[in-house]
Amino acid sequence: MKSRKLLVTGGAGFIGSNFVHYVMERYSDIQVTVIDKLTYAGNLKNLEKYANDPRYRFVKVDISDKEGLNSACKDLEYSEIVHFAAESHVDRSITGPEEFVRTNVMGTFFLLELARSRFQEGKLDRFLHVSTDEVYGTLGSDGFFTETTPYAPNSPYSASKAGSDHLVRSYFHTYGLPTVTTNCSNNYGPYHFPEKLIPLMILNCLQGKPLPVYGKGDNIRDWLFVKDHCSAIDLALQKGKPGETYTIGTRNEKTNLDIVHRICDLMDQRIRKDSRTAI
Repeated sequence: MKSRKLLVTGGAGFIGSNFVHYVMERYSDIQVTVIDKLTYAGNLKNLEKYANDPRYRFVKVDISDKEGLNSACKDLEYSEIVHFAAESHVDRSITGPEEFVRTNVMGTFFLLELARSRFQEGKLDRFLHVSTDEVYGTLGSDGFFTETTPYAPNSPYSASKAGSDHLVRSYFHTYGLPTVTTNCSNNYGPYHFPEKLIPLMILNCLQGKPLPVYGKGDNIRDWLFVKDHCSAIDLALQKGKPGETYTIGTRNEKTNLDIVHRICDLMDQRIRKDSRTAI
């Protein structure tokens, strides 16, 4: 069996870096090249464990820079692309939508063109596009998203991800590119940037700060531990059917207020335990 060679875009970000950890720990014969723009949400400290590992390589590049992307990837060896790179914060997309369209739509397009050329040369086996279930719109009080849920993006972020999903689908049907798309629910876990709900609430609890909750806190989300997500991505990468879409979730829907109350309960328990231990 030949050694797997992965090109991971956005691999210094939250989910991307967790995926790198997952495959590096699971497979001894894997080669992983990470490309990342290193914006505010990308941090090489997430990957410092592998800085001197011969199986790992990092290249700084912006996927929305066509010439820079093609130049950076020209001499890289890879047969599988796992595409995490994206702008992903809803509030930021509302105040600055242009960057989301540039990265999520045009960046994905440039990457698809690079993949198409490599596929035609017989050097690419799989292109896995990591997307979000927010392309399906707002989750109601009953039910959950599936692969057949109609697209109904409600923010510039989700609209830009929906656009990238459609581009990936078109490259399978038009060019035969072996694509797989995954649409995941909300992730939480190690390396999560603190602007997101769960890490922000935890940090604010630790620092005694107010706990800001959007609106009435009644937005419903399905919460997925990031390492479980990485396991599903790897499964889809290896065994997913080209051209298919896989929705990844837990059917564990909670309102934002439910999550905040749960975090407060856990933090209270920890504080009481620490207080008893100190006595």
